[in-house]
Amino acid sequence: MDTQPKETYKGIYKENTEGILKGNSNEGQSICPPPHQASTDQADIEALKDSYDDFLYVSKAFANCSINSLIATARIYGLDPAPIKGARVLELGSSCGGNIIPQALYYPEATFTGIDLSSVQIKHGNELIESMGLTNVTLLEKDIMDIGDDFGTFDYIIVHGIWSWVPDSVKDKILSICNRNLSNRGIAYVSYNTYPGWKRLEQMRDIMLYSEKQCKYQSLQERTAYTKNVLKLIGETMNMDQRSQEQSGYKIDNINRVLQANDYYVGHEYLETFNDPVYVSEFIERAEHQGCVYIGDKSIEKSFITWLDDKVVDNIKALANDNHKDKEQYYDFVYDTQFRMSLLTKACNKDKIVRDETVQKNILDTLYFAAPFEDRSGTPTDWTDALRITLKQFMRTFQQFNVQDIVDYMAKHHPNEEYNKDTLYVQLFLLTILGHLNAYSEKYEKLPFVENVSYIPERFIRYVATLIEGNGKQYMTLGNMFNQEDPTVDEGLLYVMKQMAQPTTRDELIKILDETLTITRTKADGEKFIVPSEQYLDESIKHLVELGYFRHQS
Repeated sequence: MDTQPKETYKGIYKENTEGILKGNSNEGQSICPPPHQASTDQADIEALKDSYDDFLYVSKAFANCSINSLIATARIYGLDPAPIKGARVLELGSSCGGNIIPQALYYPEATFTGIDLSSVQIKHGNELIESMGLTNVTLLEKDIMDIGDDFGTFDYIIVHGIWSWVPDSVKDKILSICNRNLSNRGIAYVSYNTYPGWKRLEQMRDIMLYSEKQCKYQSLQERTAYTKNVLKLIGETMNMDQRSQEQSGYKIDNINRVLQANDYYVGHEYLETFNDPVYVSEFIERAEHQGCVYIGDKSIEKSFITWLDDKVVDNIKALANDNHKDKEQYYDFVYDTQFRMSLLTKACNKDKIVRDETVQKNILDTLYFAAPFEDRSGTPTDWTDALRITLKQFMRTFQQFNVQDIVDYMAKHHPNEEYNKDTLYVQLFLLTILGHLNAYSEKYEKLPFVENVSYIPERFIRYVATLIEGNGKQYMTLGNMFNQEDPTVDEGLLYVMKQMAQPTTRDELIKILDETLTITRTKADGEKFIVPSEQYLDESIKHLVELGYFRHQS
């Protein structure tokens, strides 16, 4: 994961609205897809297939791949992507489907297709989909090289954690698909490892590849365990030497990160035949060669740099000489970027893309914002005026809100407070650039629990039951409406959900829990205690509201 300079607020925020706020097609070139190369590349592809068949990769939900979020980001960049309703979504390298199944669950009016080379992972994923009863998501065992124009077009193409780990011919084919199989309003998301940041991590890979010669005929899982032990010993050795600590502290930190990661991730990340980081400029050039147009990064701070110190911005812009590709490359040189999430589109959208780091106020009016759960740092402590205090209060709820919500709150609770609405736009925009707010195109309504009115639809119960009772969690993680992982859903919550398949009352639920369920927890001092049914029910209802599972009977 990339680390960027987000921690300092002072001096970051530009109070002057000039330059970042605005008031209120070309033909795509014909590009031939790269040919399906046999021989060496095909042998490498078969080896990759066997690797993922033998050592299963837990399929996760990634918040940055949420189409609700992708749409909002594309709008900020000036584009008009297709709405969620009716959207066709393709994921290349979908594994068991953990990145698209939660989205299919929450957005039944969109259709999702995942393809993967691993027959084992596709088999597991389709078994889970059948158990869940979902009809708008399909997983196919398919070689990316076999996708042609007849496969159809999609509004969103997701390629997460694949591009850096395949042969060059497949890399180019992926980018070709992101052009030829993308609809005219379409957005493609491609993540990959980047230099210069990955040059430090390559030392971990080099150590592991060098040491695995001692066990080269063993399985990937066994080689992973062995080489992690080698890293552990090297890290311990470096910690014994003060000179090593002073000169190579970053390497010790990187070793520790590898040791703490799951074996399946480490094996496929560091020991596969392919892990080819590139400079962002090279990626952009390769994408353009396949007919794609580069939009910017999903992490907007890598593309919109005006939030940085003025002198830093001036230097990067001077180096870039008004070239957006060079601007992002020099940003990566300065901040040692090791991972990117690039957005691509069709050539017909080229002139619509915002390159001057501005945003239209009416675009911000269409978006919903929410602070990510993992971002507990929140907002600057020196925010003392009513407008910023209000914004801080909304952020601390971790719920979605829009510009009008803030305006209405100010009118109701601070009617005599004068403020410049442009200041609100600026703060929202900059907090979004820095990742302290996520932007969404649509609001997902989280309905409260109402006695004799609320119920949980069968599709949510079957989804959770498949993962909890059906041991689906060994293949994929559970995701919420924003494709954020939620590892806290357990058997107890599933039991409560089953009691709420039909409208009921709180008293009736407490009675059932008193008679049939005992929840035991352990205090910090080791003492065990039984959680009262009333408390557990209230906690469960709050959790289910956050998951957006409740519906109201009309």
